[in-house]
Amino acid sequence: MLMERISELCRKNSAYLAAGATVVGATAFLLKRFSNVKNNRICGIDYPRDVVILHPLGRGKTGPDTSHFVIKLETYLRFHKIPYQSDINIDNYKLGPKKKVPWIEYNGVTMGDSQMIIEFLNKEFNVDMDSHLTKQEKALAWAVQKWIEEYMYWLSVQSAWVLFIDETFRDGISPFPMEEKSAVKKWVSNMTYTVGVGRHTKEEIHEMTVSNLRKFEDVLGDKKFIMGDKMGVVDCAAFGIISQMRWLTPSVCPGSRLFLEGEIPDVVKYLDRIRDQYWPDWESPIY
Repeated sequence: MLMERISELCRKNSAYLAAGATVVGATAFLLKRFSNVKNNRICGIDYPRDVVILHPLGRGKTGPDTSHFVIKLETYLRFHKIPYQSDINIDNYKLGPKKKVPWIEYNGVTMGDSQMIIEFLNKEFNVDMDSHLTKQEKALAWAVQKWIEEYMYWLSVQSAWVLFIDETFRDGISPFPMEEKSAVKKWVSNMTYTVGVGRHTKEEIHEMTVSNLRKFEDVLGDKKFIMGDKMGVVDCAAFGIISQMRWLTPSVCPGSRLFLEGEIPDVVKYLDRIRDQYWPDWESPIY
């Protein structure tokens, strides 16, 4: 995902940067800074056993991480009370096996991709957030999750990191220093253009963002969670993406204004419900 790939640009990955030749010049200074990264960490020596080591992207001023999928995974970990630690030492940031965040280390296993990690930890800890759903309900939840992760996600990224990137950096939402803004914008623009979202006009992106948030309001209705009274993995994913649209996107974005002006009250209550229950430290996470 895009936010996960920003970490590749701004932390260390000369091969990937070479592939994106248009941004090499703007980001070359980053390569030296992160050229001495330690790999092949040993469980029990470099990190403790029986504890998930979570590697995030970086905190923003108004939320615990600027990666949608870090928030997704961390909400899952908190729901199941799985013991974990976040490795937030930026200077020692280590790219994972899939060259994106989040990634984890657990008892000698190193794994990337939030969904694959969830499925792995389900087996390791014998847990399943979706055990209350029927086969058909699981399929429907998956369809909703993919809509949010594969479409609304990109609208969120295009809004915060291209259209309103000046405000994202100015307001302290970005974890990256100001001198990296130009490089980040070029990289994001290239990715969103390839995906297709970046080919739309600013006005079209605004309309799509507002329309999809209103559709999500319709999906929720008066339910506590997407599939009813119990939370599932789809809610972790939805919270990861839509919390960014509310709390980690500049207020000038039309999508953000829907929250501020009370036009999607069920979504507001939904986000508040998950944040209050699983993120009491949202303003200053305790790691």
